Amino acid sequence: MTDVLEQENRALRKLIASSVVSKAADYGLSLVAPLAVLKTTGSPATAIFVISLRGVAYVASPLLGSLIDRFERRLVFALSQFLQAACVAVVAAALDSEHVVALMLLISGLGGVASSITGQFVLIPELVAAERRPHAVARLTAAIEFAKVGGFLLGGVTVGAFGAVRSWLLIVALYALAGAIALTLARVRVASTAPTSLRQDLALGFSWLAKPDIGWLVLSMSVANLAVGGLGTVLVTVLAEHGSSPTVISVSLAVGLLAGAVGARVAPWVLAARSLEVKILVFQAISAVALAAIATELGSAVLIGGFALMSLALGLSNVASISFRQDVIPVAVAGRVNSVIRMFIAGAIPLSGFLYAGAEAADLWLWLPAVVLATVSLLIWITYMVRFHSRQGEAYAR
Repeated sequence: MTDVLEQENRALRKLIASSVVSKAADYGLSLVAPLAVLKTTGSPATAIFVISLRGVAYVASPLLGSLIDRFERRLVFALSQFLQAACVAVVAAALDSEHVVALMLLISGLGGVASSITGQFVLIPELVAAERRPHAVARLTAAIEFAKVGGFLLGGVTVGAFGAVRSWLLIVALYALAGAIALTLARVRVASTAPTSLRQDLALGFSWLAKPDIGWLVLSMSVANLAVGGLGTVLVTVLAEHGSSPTVISVSLAVGLLAGAVGARVAPWVLAARSLEVKILVFQAISAVALAAIATELGSAVLIGGFALMSLALGLSNVASISFRQDVIPVAVAGRVNSVIRMFIAGAIPLSGFLYAGAEAADLWLWLPAVVLATVSLLIWITYMVRFHSRQGEAYAR
């Protein structure tokens, strides 16, 4: 047993290391890219739009899920990092062309999607026994949240001290390093199942949306991400317009991201006696309250405090949501099913950016779409909880 635990811990440490470096690159990119586009175009709406293109790759998520389940998972994880490194390298050589920047960010998103699905939803169930997965998920998620803080700070400091080109090259190096670390993982064999066609893979993945637990979760989380998914980029552009330096912006947002990391790390112990469904409900409610505080715009202290509270709630919610899915979805189909789920949940993030950009361009109240959608998301999960407990009561009565 001791050997098994040590093997699991060693593999988990490597997975966490690769994911941390990759996520630091992601969040360095999420700061450097909008600032670069804003400097080139002078348009906040364009800056939000361009960085949101990276998330459009989630539309192709089901196709990537089929590939993940067909090929050796460690190799897929590593190649996804190298693809992102190559795309950002092209951007570094063509910073003056907003169209090249937009195209490369769009393509790099494919690597980001594959990396996220493989690392969080496929490799952990393959590498860690079921009874230890909740704590493994918490460790990985918390490490990723801490990496977001480091990525923002590193991006802001690098832009301020060395300029845009060196900042992009640093991001290239981080993605390449993440890929190199991923290659040190032990090979994860492909499940020995009968060959399936792409059509069958897609049908299997989408069929899980008809299952009540998964369907309601996807609907609620997707609407929630429409509300808050683009918030970080919006805050970058808003603070930049107000004259804040890249370093000040990165430190301000890092405070919130740090709260998210803490939330993810302590998630297994928060409301420990409650079900995952109840945890998700409570954490969504806290997130909605935080967004309402941000929308009041009563000052920088309220803005940063609201962002920190929201990040804390999202860190808690992410661990509960991932654990919920890992309990329900068999590992043999985890790539295909989670890729479909991620298409909707994570695919809502770039759409959130488009909503904010649209509100800004139309001169509407910037927070209107987010406040409405956050409320709807909470109501969806409340409805699910009422129906879920009703079914449980009926089953008990029988």
